[in-house]
Amino acid sequence: MFITGFIHYFTLPTNPIPLICSLALDKTGLTTTVLVCAGFTTGVTYKTVRTPSGPVRGIAVQNRDQFVYQYRNIPYAKPPVGDLRLKKPVPIGSWTTVRDASSFGPSCMQDPQYVPQILENKDMSEDCLQLNVYTPNTASPQNMKSVMIWIHGGGYVLGQATIYDASSLTNVGDVIVVTVNYRLGLLGFLSTMDDASLGNYGLWDQRLAIQWVKQNIAAFGGNPDSITLFGESAGSMSVALQALNPQNQGLFQRVIGESGPANSPLAMSLEPKKVSRGYGIFLNCINEIDVNVNSFALVQCLRGKSSAEILQAQSNFDDDKYRGYKISLRDAPVVDGDFITAFPEDTMANISSPGSQFFRSLDVMFGNTDSEGSLLLDISMDTLEQNYNFNTSVGIPTRILCDVLSPLFAKELFNGMKPVADAICQMYINDNDRQQSRSIINMYTDGVMVAPTVKTLNCHSTPGLTMGRNTFQFMFTKVQYFEVSRPSWFIGSSHGSELMYLFSYGDAHPQDPLLSLTMMTYWANFAKNGSPNGPGLPHWPRYDAVAGLYQHLDSNISPQYHVTLDRIQFWNQYLPSLMKNTQSVVG
Repeated sequence: MFITGFIHYFTLPTNPIPLICSLALDKTGLTTTVLVCAGFTTGVTYKTVRTPSGPVRGIAVQNRDQFVYQYRNIPYAKPPVGDLRLKKPVPIGSWTTVRDASSFGPSCMQDPQYVPQILENKDMSEDCLQLNVYTPNTASPQNMKSVMIWIHGGGYVLGQATIYDASSLTNVGDVIVVTVNYRLGLLGFLSTMDDASLGNYGLWDQRLAIQWVKQNIAAFGGNPDSITLFGESAGSMSVALQALNPQNQGLFQRVIGESGPANSPLAMSLEPKKVSRGYGIFLNCINEIDVNVNSFALVQCLRGKSSAEILQAQSNFDDDKYRGYKISLRDAPVVDGDFITAFPEDTMANISSPGSQFFRSLDVMFGNTDSEGSLLLDISMDTLEQNYNFNTSVGIPTRILCDVLSPLFAKELFNGMKPVADAICQMYINDNDRQQSRSIINMYTDGVMVAPTVKTLNCHSTPGLTMGRNTFQFMFTKVQYFEVSRPSWFIGSSHGSELMYLFSYGDAHPQDPLLSLTMMTYWANFAKNGSPNGPGLPHWPRYDAVAGLYQHLDSNISPQYHVTLDRIQFWNQYLPSLMKNTQSVVG
């Protein structure tokens, strides 16, 4: 998911004007590395970088009294259209003429209402596989900086790289930041669970972008041996899935996950064949009465549909008919046997698996906001209100917890066992209406996000198995001004509310600039050294399962022990034990 409504960009004119140019050569003096041109009339500064893929001309943007160079809309893959639709991405190859990288590219295909009007480029296109590179003005092949690659969130169905202006993070952190577009929705994740369409195309897009960065970033002044992946929500889940893929060995060294571990119930699609069938019926590629679907014919038919028809199918998909009410997302990664060979929790638990070993060879930082359950309000509450006749602004009734949500969590996470559903109901039940509503938000926060995050951290920090890598946890609790749009009973920091503390959003500013500055420095330090700590910063201790130390990020920053210990033990210890004991009795 991602936040809209407080993001703004300012842009500089890019019309051709008379220029004064200076030439910089690499150490050999044989190749032009940088061509810097300043215009008389507008004061616009451009910089041309000659990468292995070809030359690109970026633009200078002022940030905090410094210039940050932005290289926008750089393609890393061929347009995934025609016969390339619903296939792995194909590398873009190279070019010889200078590519103008002074303007942002389009968003990938998604519901148009999620393309913010404040974007410089409001277009959508299937030809969207591009990235943006933000560099400090001191970066050069002789002064290399660590690199951070941002994977945006949006439930795998919406979002774009360009909404995240990384200028401040680049400037404050003295790092290079790359923001990436990848295919979304049906086009990015449809799977027939066979060779017709294995799925995970959005993940393959991300991986190809990472490879492009690895091969080309040195020309921008980036260190190809110091690369950190970071992302939020579905972007964080994507980052975590990349970190469990041993095919990525050597492509990056560190990962930061904000609100989304790979073992979250939201990370994976559980019913991809039902979803692909539903899309096929809506788009008249298959007949509803057909029992046996020819997957190859279905996919070939989908390749012939217009992007507008694809979006219509996504908007009008009958979830009630083909899926029912679910925690898991409709268009999401699957266990395809190629990119993902097993469910993430199983991969992490199998310490001898290549995926688990690769994950533990990386430095990791994972964390959450304290009211991630705002997702329940944003994603599901309209449907629940209609189906069960209540008003969220007044409160969420106990019957929604005990009759709807508890059985749903038990079904999707614990084999549908009634004792588990009853235990969840009793854990979060409250006689006070306002407290009951907050408790339901806590239940969703814990079950979907925080408990899986702690499991991930415990796996990574297992004594004797960490391969010497660092593990860190955070909890962001700063309440934002936009929380006033929530029901009056809502408290805490919503899902995604830390984003404006890490990225520039034009006229919208963090309520606590010092917290923002500290967080950007923490994140950049981790990208450089595998630890967020540095001079003048509140000390951030490493995480281990015994002490459970995490950094509390608010106006007062401090380390604390075991985030919501009783609730997390309930999800990670008590419920699995209850399920196991119940199975033994039944057996």
